[in-house]
Amino acid sequence: MSDKDSNSEKKQVIEQQIYHFDDLIIEEILTRLPIKSILRFKSVSKQWYSTLSSSDFANAHLIKSPFSHPSAPVDTLLIENDKNYYIFSYDDDDQISGNFEDNLVKLDVDFGVGKDHLRLTGCCNGLVCLTSASDEYFIIWNPATRKLHKYPSHGYFKCPDEANHVSITCGFGYASSVDDYKFVGILSVVQGNTKSTIIHIFSLRENRWRNIDHFHDHLVPYRPGLLVSDKLYWKAYSKQAGYLLVSFDLAVERFDVINIDWDEFDFLAVMGGCLSKCNFSETFTGDKLLHIMEPPVIVKSIVLPKELKLDWFSQMIGFTKTDKFFVTGSFSDETRDFVHRRTLGIVDTCTKPMQYRVLLRFNKFSKIVKYVPSLFSPFPIEKPSEA
Repeated sequence: MSDKDSNSEKKQVIEQQIYHFDDLIIEEILTRLPIKSILRFKSVSKQWYSTLSSSDFANAHLIKSPFSHPSAPVDTLLIENDKNYYIFSYDDDDQISGNFEDNLVKLDVDFGVGKDHLRLTGCCNGLVCLTSASDEYFIIWNPATRKLHKYPSHGYFKCPDEANHVSITCGFGYASSVDDYKFVGILSVVQGNTKSTIIHIFSLRENRWRNIDHFHDHLVPYRPGLLVSDKLYWKAYSKQAGYLLVSFDLAVERFDVINIDWDEFDFLAVMGGCLSKCNFSETFTGDKLLHIMEPPVIVKSIVLPKELKLDWFSQMIGFTKTDKFFVTGSFSDETRDFVHRRTLGIVDTCTKPMQYRVLLRFNKFSKIVKYVPSLFSPFPIEKPSEA
């Protein structure tokens, strides 16, 4: 073998070693680093930029997160309050701090929507869905990477001609089996004596809108849909059947009606990765119930004593690692004074009696969801962007 061939072979071996060493760094080290560090490492080389910007790396990074699994404990919340957005961190081990506002970080973001108002519709894999009050668009936003993309509705949510009334309820989620994020809009339309339900779907993978078949019965869903295992769930009302549980399978795009017992003041939550039904009566009398379900079966029930004074404005957001859970909504004292009605608190289910502790107070209504940061792009899946 000539010296030239020998040098060429040594060069190939060295290049392969470097290549495998880079793979090892990316797969075993970078996937475990905070997102801020990864964003800085994108400037190392064009190869690293391409790799660290890919959906495969984003997925590997999310999987390595101890809070990525749906049943994982909640330690971070995304809060919408008076057109501002915040990240709130909570640690069960921190029993000393009395000022939890120190754990609240305001997000500096300009959505470019002028005077239009945005509503927090859902959060999935670190991507936040915001819908406009004008119903002219929705926004997918990644707070961790500070990237966002506006998707126009192209008139799909405009009031049909001669309609007397239109109400719109939305949902956002990820279907793992088809690797696609989907936005679902449900229009409940009243035209004279005729009532109908119109369904519009937007696929980020296909980057387009389409209509799908809908119920023959007129349904009015309540609140944005909740995502559990590739399905969105709504509490809905039908004049013929009363209150119903409605599910939408994001993968096969099929609606189902689930028959369970409903009370007028029941509402849905996601607790420990499971769909849950809660009943906080507005009368403040009697114990409340939290039912954790595998629809339509209730697999576990938690009795919440009336002394906690939870009411029907409340919203529940998952368990912490010590089985405490977050609650937001209205609370009253013994005089039923609602001066501090908008709060974020935490209930300790392990103490006897159960205890409720206020963490934050707000002057305006707040919407709060579980948040797990990620590197996923808010842009259409088929057209990734470096912008």
